[in-house]
Amino acid sequence: MDDVTSRYRKFDTSLVSDALDQHGVEGVVTDITPVSPTHTAVGRATTVRFERVETDDATNFPNAMFDAMESDRVLVLGSPDDLSCWGGMASRLGHGAGVVGVVTNGRVRDADDIRAGDFPVFSSGTTPLTGQRRMRVAATNDPITLDGQAVERDDIVVADATGIVVVPSDHAKAVAETAESLLSEELLIGEKISNGATHDDLRDHEF
Repeated sequence: MDDVTSRYRKFDTSLVSDALDQHGVEGVVTDITPVSPTHTAVGRATTVRFERVETDDATNFPNAMFDAMESDRVLVLGSPDDLSCWGGMASRLGHGAGVVGVVTNGRVRDADDIRAGDFPVFSSGTTPLTGQRRMRVAATNDPITLDGQAVERDDIVVADATGIVVVPSDHAKAVAETAESLLSEELLIGEKISNGATHDDLRDHEF
């Protein structure tokens, strides 16, 4: 994991979202949630875009998706929203390949297996309906869109129980610096509250 990306491991999504606001950059992905509320993932994006097929001929899914996996990166999957593009076995393979997590606007299956493991998965929901024979990998490392938010290769993805934030790669260093400043202020406010500060004492601070 590169130095800039590793800095984001200190931040939650709320803090990164606030830092993006200060730079006038949009990056919040809505309607995608963790399969387990304990899941968190931080890493550069590797993108895979699926498209539906109308025949039952053999497709390149899931093999082309597995071929795209890279260690220390978040696999971001643009998928039809009614099909499963990930599951329990895939999570085990992803973990073994060093992938730090999966984010998809599609659905996933084997939810109990995913919750029982420690591989982070974020999706629009669950379904038992497999994507095999119903979709194929159309492109890897091309820009994709998750619920209106563009994601490109090497963008930084931060995902936790609150949500998902995408930091464009060309803003990553500056946003990290802003987030570090915000974190210092947040820790100071927290210390003041612990020491008895009231809202009146903190009126000049943002929350």
